[in-house]
Amino acid sequence: MKPVFSVDQIRRAENTLLGLQADPDELMISAASAVADVALAMLDGPAPATSEEESVLLLVGPGGNGGDALYAGAFLAEEGHHVDALLLGNGKVHQSALAYYESLGGHIIEDFPPHNLYRLVIDGLYGIGGRGGLSPELAVLVESFSSSGISILAIDTPSGVHADTGELPPGVIVTVEGFDDDAPMARQKVATHINADVTITFGGLRRAHAVSPACGEVLLADITIAGGGGKSLSAELAHVQTSDATPQMFASTAWNKPDSLYEQANLKVTAPHLQQIGQHFTVLNMEPGPDHDKYSGGIVGIVAGSDTYPGAAVLAVKAAVRATSSMVRYAGPAVNFVLQVLPEVVATRSVESTGRVQAWVHGPGRGLDAEQSAELGQLLNRPEPLLIDADGLTLLQLSAELRLALTKRTAPTVLTPHKGEFERIAKELRSEGVSIPNAQTDPIGAAQALAKEFDCCVLLKGKFTVVAAHDFVHVVNAGHSWLATPGSGDVLSGLIGAHLAQSYAELNRLPEFFPDVVLSDSAIYTQVAPAVTIHSVAAALSAQTEFGPAPTSAGLIAEAIPAATAKVDFKRIL
Repeated sequence: MKPVFSVDQIRRAENTLLGLQADPDELMISAASAVADVALAMLDGPAPATSEEESVLLLVGPGGNGGDALYAGAFLAEEGHHVDALLLGNGKVHQSALAYYESLGGHIIEDFPPHNLYRLVIDGLYGIGGRGGLSPELAVLVESFSSSGISILAIDTPSGVHADTGELPPGVIVTVEGFDDDAPMARQKVATHINADVTITFGGLRRAHAVSPACGEVLLADITIAGGGGKSLSAELAHVQTSDATPQMFASTAWNKPDSLYEQANLKVTAPHLQQIGQHFTVLNMEPGPDHDKYSGGIVGIVAGSDTYPGAAVLAVKAAVRATSSMVRYAGPAVNFVLQVLPEVVATRSVESTGRVQAWVHGPGRGLDAEQSAELGQLLNRPEPLLIDADGLTLLQLSAELRLALTKRTAPTVLTPHKGEFERIAKELRSEGVSIPNAQTDPIGAAQALAKEFDCCVLLKGKFTVVAAHDFVHVVNAGHSWLATPGSGDVLSGLIGAHLAQSYAELNRLPEFFPDVVLSDSAIYTQVAPAVTIHSVAAALSAQTEFGPAPTSAGLIAEAIPAATAKVDFKRIL
C-alpha cells in the first residue's frame, strides 16, 4: 500500500529539495538513474517480432521530464545501447541534460522515425505538468509503436494523462499510412495520450497512478539529494501531507501478475530501490476466537433478491457465507433458492423477522417498488452498519426522502455504485445545487464529494475501485479484469457485509477493555478496502485453470473467497 499525492503536494516537496541541491540537476540525475534501471530491465526481455533493431527512442519534452529522459538516455548510451532523441519542445530543451546526453554518444533525430527501428520508447514529454493531448501526428507515431508491441516506458505519468484525476483527452480521427484512401481501415480513431507498458515515478504516487490503466505497471523509486542530511522526496512528501492535514490517500494492487516486469526482471533483488504497488492493510483476523460462537463473530443480514432475480440473493448470501464463520441471515422472497444452495443460512421473508444482526446489505436484485423503498427506509433508521448496492442505489436516486434519511443517518453506511449508478445519483444532487465531479473523469474527487455529502463511505467500483471516507481514500487496483462478469457486484456486497459485521462486533467489544476509547465510523470503513482486495484475488483465483487463465463467473468467484482470504497476507500486517 503506497501513499498518493496531488500535483501540488509533489511540486511543493520537490521545490524544497531543489532548494537544497548541491548541483542544479542533482534531483533530476537521481530520477534518471531509476529510469535507466527500469529501461535496462525492459530491454533485457524478449524483443517484439516487429522490431528490427535494438535501439531506444526518447520522446523529449521541454521541461524537467525531458531532462530526465535525456539523462536516462545518456546512461543507456553509456551501457552500449543506441539511443535516439526526438526533441518535441518547440525549440525548448533542458540544455545541460542535452549536452551530457550528446557527450556520451546519444543521437538527435529531426524527423518522426519508422517504428521498427526501436525496441523501447521512453516518454519524457509532459510529466505531471502537462495539459492536453498529443498532436495528431505524434499520436499516429505513438500508435504505431503500441500496435507493433514495442514497449513504452513513461516517466512520472504517461503524456496526455491528467496527473491529478487520470482524465484522458479525447481521441482523434486520422488517416493511417499503408492503406488506400478509400480503404475501410484508412481512417482510424487513435488515442491522444500515451498508454504506457510501465510507468516509473518518484517519491510517492500521483493520483493518476491509482486510477488510470494508461499507466500500465507502476514502479516507484525514491530520489534523494546530499543536501539537508540526505533528504529524500518520500520523506518530504510525508512532511507536506502532515502539514496539509488533508485526508490520507493510498493505493494498492490486489493481484500482481507473475509476468509483470517487476517479477520477471527480479527487480526486488537487482534494483531494491524500485518498488511495486502491493498490499498492506490493517485488517481483522477472520479466524474465530477461542470464546467465539456462531453469534459472536458478527452476523450479517442480506436483504436481496426478488421473484425476478433470485440469483442475486444466492450470490450475495454465498459470498457472505464463504467470507465468515459466523451466522448469515437472509431476508427476502428467494428463501427457497437460498436454502437449496446454502442450508447453513437462517432465512426469513422480512427484515422484521430476521433477528439479531451486526450489519446489513440491501439491494442486489431486490426491486424498485414501494415495498422495497419502505424497506430501505427502515434499514436507514437502524443503528447497525448498512451497505447499499444495486437496486438500493437506484431507490436512493429516485427518492429525495431516502437521500434525506441517508444524510441524517448517524450509523456507518457504505454505498457501492459503479460509475453509471454513481452518475445517476450525482445527477440528482447536481440538480439540487451540490457540486459533484464526474466519476468518469475524476473518480477520486467524485467519490470523495459523495462521501462528504452523505457522511458515509463510497465504494466506486471498477478495475480501479475507489474507497472514500471523510478522512481517507484508498484505491484498489484489481490487477486484472476478471471481475467484469454478471453478479460479481452481488458477491462483493455479501463479502463486504460479512466484514462489516465482524468489524462492528469486534469494535463493540473494545469498551470492555478500553473504556475511554472513542470509536469513529472510519474504524469500520478501513475494513472495506481489504474486502475489495479479497474479492479481486478471488476473481483471479477463480479464473485459473491447469492450462492457464480462462473465463470465470460470479459463482466461482464466491467459491474462491476462502482461498483468497488465506492468500491475502494477514500475518505480515497484523
